[in-house]
Amino acid sequence: MKALLLEGGKRPSRQIREELGTKGITITPVEDIPACISALEADRDQLVIIDLDLFRKGIEALPKIREISPEIVIVVMASLERLAVVDEALQEGAWDFVIKQPDLSHLQEIPQVIAKSAEKKKLRAEAEHYLEEAKWLMTGLQECRDGVFIADQQDKIVFTNPALCTGLGYKPDELIGKPVNIIAPSLEGKKSSWKESPQPFPHKQWEGKTELKKKDGSDLSISGKMTRILDKGGEAKALIGICFFQSQQDSETVREDVLTRITEDLKAPVAAMIGYLEIVSTIGPHQAEPNQLMSIQRVHVLARRLFDIVSNHTGALEIDSGKFEVQKGKLEIAQILELAVSDRKGEANVKNIDIVLETGDKLPPLFVDAVQIERAVGILLSNAINLSPLGGSVILSTKLNGKEVALSVKDSGAGFSKEEVPLLFKRQKLRRRGADIDSVGLYLAHHIITAHGGRIEVQTDPREGSTLTIKLPIQS
Repeated sequence: MKALLLEGGKRPSRQIREELGTKGITITPVEDIPACISALEADRDQLVIIDLDLFRKGIEALPKIREISPEIVIVVMASLERLAVVDEALQEGAWDFVIKQPDLSHLQEIPQVIAKSAEKKKLRAEAEHYLEEAKWLMTGLQECRDGVFIADQQDKIVFTNPALCTGLGYKPDELIGKPVNIIAPSLEGKKSSWKESPQPFPHKQWEGKTELKKKDGSDLSISGKMTRILDKGGEAKALIGICFFQSQQDSETVREDVLTRITEDLKAPVAAMIGYLEIVSTIGPHQAEPNQLMSIQRVHVLARRLFDIVSNHTGALEIDSGKFEVQKGKLEIAQILELAVSDRKGEANVKNIDIVLETGDKLPPLFVDAVQIERAVGILLSNAINLSPLGGSVILSTKLNGKEVALSVKDSGAGFSKEEVPLLFKRQKLRRRGADIDSVGLYLAHHIITAHGGRIEVQTDPREGSTLTIKLPIQS
């Protein structure tokens, strides 16, 4: 990690450089604001530390640094007597601060503050990424030909898609903010709302025939699925409804099945995310406890899991509709594997699982679709992480085997049963004690490898875990 130290004068502090140097932080002193700006323009991958006691014009540097990039981490230092100046610096864009101590003990605090600011920067970037993904998901819901609605904890409709409005004869603004029982009378319970209602579902989920109320007052019989999203305490936080209109039901059986699977798979991650997000909301602007940072990391992993679930189901739908394609090119397989492993590190870290990449023989370039092969390997890695116990390991190894390249993913779980093995790639829910098997993802991975002229082989042992091996042909 690199940092610029702006403290003014001709004799920069040796103590700060030495102390932070032992923590792996390379300090480069800069004399004034122009020198700081020049250094940042040459290399923006640096953070800035400003001593507001020694360099009184440090406040003036903040807006100029932000003009270069608002993502540059800025940490300020000042004595306790100059807290007012620190407050001003935070208002001008400083990320965090350190109070200087006479015994120089604050030098021990600087690396922690830098690490926290770097984590904040990473989380900010991830939040922007997830917001973008949420926009894509919302677009998909808007274009869905089945009716979808969401009601909040106060029984108010907060989202409807065009298909629902068209099917019931409403305009969107005629439903948003209205009680959910305006379109689903059966959700009005004897006490207060669907949160306590015995009708139409006593538990978290219900599926079957129900009656919806159209704008003209007539009833519409439909098949539907309704899911209550619960927090950790079992309290209902939201209701998601999917309405399969009869006119579309016969021609879109596959789509309904996929949407049903997505809704089922999204339940648990969304409920868990609500709990973790409540923890995140308690974090102050300049401070976070280690357990809170861990919760944020878990939110990250859950959000990634949500994305993978939707991606896998979407890929399965593309396969069923004949729209799945691969774009092949001559590529180095080692680079693809490194990306797949790196992408699953966060998921593995939450379970304290080591992902080990063991490259054996030097592998020749393969004629493959890099995106799809990385996707298939990533699915196998995620499945292995899910099945492995806390503190276990997942090994991705490579081997040159005649005219084939073998890519093996080994978990440290309990292995598959004889009954499970034939169903691994059949795109159906395989529930088991400890961890479910992601057969939808494995179905997609199997199709990707088959489209490349390859295959996936399964080896399993109750004591040693399971190994899924991708075998791809070498084309001259």
